Amino acid sequence: MPVPQDIDSRAAGRQLLTGHRELRAQLAELRAALDETSAAGAVRDAGANAALIQQLRNRCLEYCLGLHHHHTMEDGAFPVFEQRYPEIAPVIERLREEHRQVAAGLERLGKLVAADDGQDVTWLKEELERTVAGLEEHFLYEETYLLPALGVVVPPAT
Repeated sequence: MPVPQDIDSRAAGRQLLTGHRELRAQLAELRAALDETSAAGAVRDAGANAALIQQLRNRCLEYCLGLHHHHTMEDGAFPVFEQRYPEIAPVIERLREEHRQVAAGLERLGKLVAADDGQDVTWLKEELERTVAGLEEHFLYEETYLLPALGVVVPPAT
């Protein structure tokens, strides 16, 4: 399928940055829910923990689908950016590889969440923290090296 050549680079970059903000907010909500679950787990029975784990499964699935959509959109725009800005071809190649790594990590996390019986969420918190660290590194790399090439100024983190 041919890639549309009329992509507005600046608008695409702003959309990417907005996507990062939304994905970060969703991750913060997921982490907060997991913290709440683990704190409440000390006083809840296994059935209540299982229900909370199911809620987390649903949130993880929603997040994974959103991130997959975000990366699919980016991957679709990359050929145009490579044509327009050949000097950032190495940046885009790294981003493609990171997209593959992120997808593998999210698949691993999804399998772990699906296999959990609701007894202990410590392992889930640890895996989620590894995933969050990798995603944050990926987002920061895009914001540092791709967005400026597209003419987007990234505001300082708050």
